[in-house]
Amino acid sequence: MLPSHLLLPLLFLVPALFLSLCLRRPKHDQKQPPGPPAWPVIGNLHQLGTLPHRSLQSLAKRYGPIMSLRLGQVPAVVVSSPEAAELFLKTHDVVFASRPKTQASEFLSYGSKGMAFSEYGPYWRNMRKLCTLQLFSASKVESFAPLRRKELGQLVKSIEKWAAAREVVDLTEKVERLVEDIMYKMIFGSNRDDRYDLKGLVHETLNLVGAFNIADFVPFLAPLDIQGFARRLRKISKERDEMLETIIREHEKATAEGQNRRRKDFVDILLSCMDTYDDQHNFVIDRTNIKAILLDTIVGAVETSATVILWAFSELLRNPRVMKKLQFELENQVGISKMVEEADLPRLSYLDMVLKETMRLYPVAPLLVPRVCREDITINGYDIRKNSRIIVNSWTIGRDPKIWSDNVEAFCPERFLDGNIDYRGYEFQFLPFGSGRRGCPGVQLGLITVKLILAQLVHCFNWELPEDKSPHDLDMSETFGLSMPRAKHLLALPSYRHSLKQPPGPPAWPVIGNLHQLGTLPHRSLQSLAKRYGPIMSLRLGQVPAVVVSSPEAAELFLRTHDVVFASRPRTQASEFLSYGSKGMVFSEYGPYWRDMRKLCTLQLVSSSKLETFAPLRREELRQLVKSIEKSAAASEVVDLTEKVERLVEDIMYKMIFGRNRDDRFDLKDLIHEALNLVGAFNIADFVPFLAPFDIQGFTRRLVKTSKEVDEILETIVREHEEAAPEEQNRRHKDFVDILLSCMDTNYDDHHNFVIDRTNIKAMLLDMTAAALDTSSAVILWAFPELLRNPRVMKKLQLELENQVGKSKMVEEADLPRLSYLDMVVKETMRLYPVGPLLVPRVCGEDIIINGYYIRKNSRIIVNSWSIGRDPKVWSDNVEEFCPERFLEGNMDYRGHEFQFLPFGSGRRGCPGLQLGLITVKLILAQLVHCFNWKLPEDKSPDELDMTETFGLSMPRANHLLVLPSYRLPIN
Repeated sequence: MLPSHLLLPLLFLVPALFLSLCLRRPKHDQKQPPGPPAWPVIGNLHQLGTLPHRSLQSLAKRYGPIMSLRLGQVPAVVVSSPEAAELFLKTHDVVFASRPKTQASEFLSYGSKGMAFSEYGPYWRNMRKLCTLQLFSASKVESFAPLRRKELGQLVKSIEKWAAAREVVDLTEKVERLVEDIMYKMIFGSNRDDRYDLKGLVHETLNLVGAFNIADFVPFLAPLDIQGFARRLRKISKERDEMLETIIREHEKATAEGQNRRRKDFVDILLSCMDTYDDQHNFVIDRTNIKAILLDTIVGAVETSATVILWAFSELLRNPRVMKKLQFELENQVGISKMVEEADLPRLSYLDMVLKETMRLYPVAPLLVPRVCREDITINGYDIRKNSRIIVNSWTIGRDPKIWSDNVEAFCPERFLDGNIDYRGYEFQFLPFGSGRRGCPGVQLGLITVKLILAQLVHCFNWELPEDKSPHDLDMSETFGLSMPRAKHLLALPSYRHSLKQPPGPPAWPVIGNLHQLGTLPHRSLQSLAKRYGPIMSLRLGQVPAVVVSSPEAAELFLRTHDVVFASRPRTQASEFLSYGSKGMVFSEYGPYWRDMRKLCTLQLVSSSKLETFAPLRREELRQLVKSIEKSAAASEVVDLTEKVERLVEDIMYKMIFGRNRDDRFDLKDLIHEALNLVGAFNIADFVPFLAPFDIQGFTRRLVKTSKEVDEILETIVREHEEAAPEEQNRRHKDFVDILLSCMDTNYDDHHNFVIDRTNIKAMLLDMTAAALDTSSAVILWAFPELLRNPRVMKKLQLELENQVGKSKMVEEADLPRLSYLDMVVKETMRLYPVGPLLVPRVCGEDIIINGYYIRKNSRIIVNSWSIGRDPKVWSDNVEEFCPERFLEGNMDYRGHEFQFLPFGSGRRGCPGLQLGLITVKLILAQLVHCFNWKLPEDKSPDELDMTETFGLSMPRANHLLVLPSYRLPIN
């Protein structure tokens, strides 16, 4: 049947046909490959039909695997078997290494200046080398992995919403848009630009390049533009050139203005290569070459990748057995708790088979990209004339029953089980990317893109056809061009495979969610709820999804197994006000800035050597406290131990951090206490943002006031350090302010790398002060009441101190490593009264499945360390009892490596000041217990001691601890 697009041209051919019959030359004696008789003028063009790959397959069955045609006035040879393909693409590859010049390639490839359509020779070799080394190298492809992951994650999230609503997804539109977005950013370095219809341009280009244009085969008809191809080519080439020119100009402008992109895109790379060769007629890449290469890359990547994915999906829908087997592999190799990563792909052998089987049945280019014979040659006894068009029918080869068995039309990935058949066309029965010199250089990029997208969508979702349509009813018709896409869009109904099952939790009220259930002591309220709903519990705090973690096993999943996913902090009103826009270390987002800040803190401020230099300072301040309590003991006066300990810690930290005595101009302690309360509070403005302007709880006013007062104090201190005289600056020990000022504007260079400025310094100082003041004193003041309530423990600790330190001297920091029972007492105190009862909240960085539960991106993660420390499954039935001996075996570490004990958090966001905190707490506690006996005033029983706590970021005692000391050492 004559294709409709050739009807009009044939009306113009009648006169030419008559002339040709009159002037026909006798055949020459050369033995050409067999083929169907050719009509005058048009040759065999009329036999191609709308799907030439199928028409040529039918003809090859009659005339053989090397078949001659005449396409208009152009001799052509059609290759339809692996043996024949090997002769043309390997044995005599050089002879057939050029491309024919066509109207489309001249218009659309800037006179064949790209790589795909350029003539074989030095120019093509240089262009291919440039592309292979600069654009498609393994390292370059790998550098774009985060981009692919991000774009794919967004697609999964959008499909997830459709799945939740049970709505049909246009997979064709979704996949094509995803591939376009990825390639746009890789090639052009920016988001898809609505000024240009890139997908439409690519689609039209492929159709025009792949079409049998009458002007290419009957040249004297070209001026008539019978099919309208020339008009379409001029239009699309103009639009494409304008787009590429605009993008290149924008890149040149950005470079001229000194804008540094984090990652160089293809335009950047090609511009950096422009005009780099010499003037001796050697290869030079100019603006036209760049645009030609860019067009080749776009056309080669955008539609072809999407086409393969959509054919694969169609076959998976038609073959549930294959779909289940692929999903089973993904579960085993990737796991149901995470997304597919590019690092997983080499292990996914069945995915590889599925992809190969797809490309066998639906090759990207069914007739490859045509080649041209460069010289007269004899192949297999047939004479092939110079300038003959060579057409390799990879579609026919992929469906040859002599190679692939009788069930050649069946989708059976297992036929690739032995794994010996390669994508690069070394075995000529499988030519998805061509073969030989003109094989596709972007194989690696194409495979990674296709495999990752296909694997992710199959792993995350189950798929079915809408309206209960049978898979066998799926329309599998194709359209023909340079590529071979599906004729119709693929519509499918997704459902989340690992379910959108969220962790169990209490019902949420409108607007406020579960905020009303937190109470004044949220750690206790959440413990009660977790007893009913489990150790991974979901809440809705206003409009913010939250997950509460209340067991060691669950904590390990969030803080170690998937630590990177939960390594960031949520942005809150308090952190923005009190940490200078989250510029400190505690509340900053996980990433390069946080890593630099933590490194600075760890190496410069709280290193072992730095802490050791402050030992004399701690000893002197503690000696003065002992002396003042000694006077109270001699006078039998009641001591406000809360006030004494808090003042001591404040004095020590003030001198370490600020290098001076406490300043009566500033009430820093109360400001820090207020800041910790505000940071730890559940602020309605963070969870119901539209209520923020009303400041219902008055938190905004308090935050503004506190942050202003804190900033004034810190600014004054920093300024005084800057203005200090040189002799004062050269004092024996540099404090934290000195150290940070010495780092200012030196870390690092001027190219957008980490630099610590004045704001960073103040944010870091506030972090250190807040972390040190309230927390250390809180631990000591919880340990003391428990020692009073447990005389056995007090006596045992005093006995250890007598034996290890002796009654004739004070406790020194060098004694601490030998005081094992003291260590148990501190651990038991921090088990029952953790410094941060809910740790510092984290935020989920991406959608993830944990323990079968779906955790949404941006969910607030709350680890209830208070509840974990009182879990009877972990700590036995006497969990409320103060019993330091439970730590007797000594295997449990402060750093949260065992997740039943998290005094300083765990993982990346664990507290870096752990060593400083432990030295301070242990030294003060040991000194006071060693030097004095203690009892409650007015003969009050220890059992009557008020053990009520208050809630904030830390958890101090609600009431001051009043005690009566008596000196117990025979020293002054």
